[in-house]
Amino acid sequence: MDPQPFDWFQYFRLADELAKRPEDSALRSALSRAYYYVFHLALQRAQINGFTISPGESTHKQLWRNFDSSPEPDCRKLAQIAGRLKEKRERADYDDNYRRLADDIPEMLNDARDFATRLQRLNPRYPKPASVRQ
Repeated sequence: MDPQPFDWFQYFRLADELAKRPEDSALRSALSRAYYYVFHLALQRAQINGFTISPGESTHKQLWRNFDSSPEPDCRKLAQIAGRLKEKRERADYDDNYRRLADDIPEMLNDARDFATRLQRLNPRYPKPASVRQ
């Protein structure tokens, strides 16, 4: 019997729990988990539509470019939301001084929720690698 696939929504639940704690480590982890929740939702959708990862470049860059270069405006909007989340996740993971960390948490959680809702409403055939804008 195959194990059940991981439910990435658990990452969002964890982000929400961590966001309620005052420690910087919890807040930084909340940002990271929220980003990876969005990343994995997007990756699953893209792979269903034929997206494959090419060696030599970050999976993240390839995935978000796939969304951003779509002719579908909703895909490009998702790429914008993901870009904001990725930038905050990188700051949380790598910057010693993240000013306004606690202030960014509510917006970040809202962005992750918004991303998931928009992705769910998106026509299932998007993003499609073959339909990228040239």
